[in-house]
Order: sequence, then C-alpha cells, then structure tokens
Amino acid sequence: MNELKFETDGCKVTYGTESVTLLAKEFALLRFLYDHCNQIFTREQLLDHVWPMEYPVERTVDDHVYRLRKKLRRWSGLSIHTVRGLGYKLIRVPVGERLLPSLNDSRMQEAVHILLQRYHLLGQGTSLQTLAAQEEQLGFELTPLYRMYAHFVKADIGWFLEEKELPAGVLLYWCLILYWATGPVTPYTVQQCERALATGVLPSSHARELRHLNILEAYIENDEPGRAARLLPRTHEIVKRDRLDGFILPVAITEVYLHLSAGQLVKVHEQLGRIEAMLEEMPYLRERGRYTIFKGLWHLREGHAVEAEKLVDEGIRILDAAGQELMKIKAVCQIVRYLELHCPHERLENKYKRVYGGLDRDNKLSILRPQLASWLEHTLATV
Repeated sequence: MNELKFETDGCKVTYGTESVTLLAKEFALLRFLYDHCNQIFTREQLLDHVWPMEYPVERTVDDHVYRLRKKLRRWSGLSIHTVRGLGYKLIRVPVGERLLPSLNDSRMQEAVHILLQRYHLLGQGTSLQTLAAQEEQLGFELTPLYRMYAHFVKADIGWFLEEKELPAGVLLYWCLILYWATGPVTPYTVQQCERALATGVLPSSHARELRHLNILEAYIENDEPGRAARLLPRTHEIVKRDRLDGFILPVAITEVYLHLSAGQLVKVHEQLGRIEAMLEEMPYLRERGRYTIFKGLWHLREGHAVEAEKLVDEGIRILDAAGQELMKIKAVCQIVRYLELHCPHERLENKYKRVYGGLDRDNKLSILRPQLASWLEHTLATV
C-alpha cells in the first residue's frame, strides 16, 4: 500500500511515482481526509476544518470532492466515499482490488447517459439528480454537461461561482441564465444578454438559444413585448430549419406569455389549445407546469380569480414535484411581474412575493445573486 506525500509548497501530492498539483483547498481537504482515514465527516465539519473563518456553502465540499476524485482517479489505492445521509470518508484500498467494471463498459455508460438525456427532456429534475447522486455507487461517470445540469436545475448558484473547468463561453451562458431566472428582469438584465451575444464567446448552440428563446422572455418581462414579437417569426424559422424539436414546446409557451403581455387574449386562448394537444404527445413536466401557470394568468385576465389562483398554484406544484427549482423560481418571478404590469391584484401579488421570499431564503438568492452579478460584470468586461 503506497503512502501519500504532501508538499505544501506548490500543493503537490505524490503517490508512488506519480505526482499531481492541486488547488489550495483541494490540497487541504485531501490532507485532512487522509490524516483521518476511514472517519466519516459531515459537510459542515469539513467546512469548519478546511474553510475556517470563511462562509462557503455546503455544496462547496461536494464540488471539491468531485474535483479530487477526477484528479486522483488513476490512483486506485485511494477512494473518497460518499456515506449517504452523513458525508464523506477517505478509504485506502488495497492495491489490486478490482474497480467497478461498468466504469469501463462503454455500453453501460451509453445506457446511463441515454437515461439522463431522457430525464432531461421529460423535465424530471428529481429523477436526474437522484441518478447523478448515485454515480459512484452505480459505477458510471457523468459527462460534464449532465454534472453541470444537475446543479443548474437546483438553482445552485454557488456551484457555478466556484466552477473552474467549464469553457469560458459555456460558463458565461449558464451563469447569465441563472441570474436572469432567479430575480426580476430589469433593463440591466436585458443589456447583459445583449452584451453576452456581442462578445462572440458563446458556443453557437448557446448563442442560438439565448438569441432566439431566452431573450424573448427577457424582453417580455422588461415590458417590451413589441421587441419580442418582432423576433418571434425568426425564432420559428430557426426551430424549423435546425429541427430543434426540443424547442417547439418552450417557444409555444413563450408565445402564450407574449400574447398575455400584449393583451391579445383570443390568441392566448387559441395557443393554449394548441399546447394542450402538444402536451399529449410531449408530456414534459417543465412545460406542463409553465403552461398551467400561464393558463391561470389568462383566467385572471378574464376575471376568473378563483380558478386562476388554483391553476397558478397547481403549475408551481408541478414544477416543485418535478425537482425544477430554477424553473419554479423563474415562474414565480414571471407571475409577480405579470401582476405588476398587466393585471394588478394586491392579494395575489403579495402572496407570490411571499413565495419568492421563501425561495430566496431556501436558495440564498439575496446572498448569491449579487456575487453572480459581479462575476457576470467582470466576465463581460474582460472576455
């Protein structure tokens, strides 16, 4: 059994004849776990020992454990185990013990990622996160995309603020959407989207989604439905030209939002009927939740407040049950904004502001969103 050698200068760790250089906190975390081999530590305990006098979130530990596992993967004599419901422990594994064969089974890896892809499409955020959390036990490795997406659907801003391995343009896109989705849209938010597109650093697929889908809703929330309406025909062309089947329902729901904001209630009714038929063939939970919410807002605009409130609450419950935390936050922001701009209703407005307040506390939005805004401003100024 080989021993680890730690060199504080340079944060280098040597195992046998191989060495790896770690980031400072990765080095400190590994050294602590190694010095207390086979002992289980909660995330809170690890934060106290490795991040004293600092205030990171518990997910910081998960992020650093993930990176250590990735960097030390070829050292089969060491393993950082997740102890479900408790925390982590480092185990020194006898040399020669077999690894899980599924890790090197391409058909197994492909099958798992097809399952993750399907969960993503269906909007089953809870299912996706549950499978992702069992990565070690089930013997598969998440792709960077699905590892990132598992954090994205949870509105895990802290993870993205500490992420260092995603390409700059990819990270910029997802952080921009996180900021847009977790608070009220302002002219500054719209400006951020336009600046990001102007940088040219976004991958083509991300730039396409921002330009032809996300920014439409940003314009609507910024009380500029006319700008969104002028872009919508081009969006339909892109969806058809590039065969973006996964965009069909989201674009249709954005169109409902646009018609609602423009006061075109007959068009809203017609579009809701089309979406209802689509959902029979494409039972996607994200879209089902948003459709139900917008149907509720249409009822409110028609003067049916009781039915409206039931539908809006049902839509929020669908998103919650699906594990779509980020989409739920975005939906509540859109409900409040719609009430403020187009359909004043003091009781409902106060109710959904309280709902947002609960989501704010649960996800530390008041703490993390300003940090995210600073990161975005710095990044947009330097790319």
